Amino acid sequence: MFASATLIFSRYTSYMPVSQDYIKRMIQQFGEFLVALKTMMIEERYDEAREQIDLGYRAALSLDPETVRSMPDDVLILNTAMSRVGDMDKSVVLGDLLTMDGEWHERTGDYDTAQTCYFKAANVLTEALLRQPFGTAKDYVERIDLVTSKLEPYDVPFETRWRLFHYSERVKRFADAEDDLFALLDLSPDDDELIDEGIAFYDRLLKLKDHELILGGLPRDEVQAGLAELKQR
Repeated sequence: MFASATLIFSRYTSYMPVSQDYIKRMIQQFGEFLVALKTMMIEERYDEAREQIDLGYRAALSLDPETVRSMPDDVLILNTAMSRVGDMDKSVVLGDLLTMDGEWHERTGDYDTAQTCYFKAANVLTEALLRQPFGTAKDYVERIDLVTSKLEPYDVPFETRWRLFHYSERVKRFADAEDDLFALLDLSPDDDELIDEGIAFYDRLLKLKDHELILGGLPRDEVQAGLAELKQR
């Protein structure tokens, strides 16, 4: 029998401040909660899954799911204290809840709401990672990759694509970052600030060693070609 969302999050919120070990245990418990949710989805126990997702939102964020889904992303980030450097754990909880919420709506045929949830999850998780001064923990990257894979059927809006551009550079996937950059330029072709940002991106890459660029999928000659193309705009 899995722990309910209320039990897991009440443990987390009732004893603050807590040790890092305690936080890790809470995240582990939340992982067990997510496994149980996924089992419910597979078994098509959608009413039970909906109840637990809603409990998760209320217990972790003191917000009802409709408010979370309708709240502007920047306001959501501020209201859940993720504007602070280093506060990754709460972003993980919110990102996972939004991802599961999106999957629930996708499985029950509400693709518009699923899209909203997936975009919010991507924005929350990438923004939290980008606010970290150093490091890209593997489990956070895996979470972001999972939710971004769910964006493929949809037209990604500028704000989300902007975060993905910087995320791809942060995790040294330079070819992906270049794809994101040109997708941004397709969305806003006359944006001089965006062009300047792209030039700065290529300038940063040119300071790296050849093997780093190759590992990132963008050899030096392609970096130089991309830079030249931007300078001609």
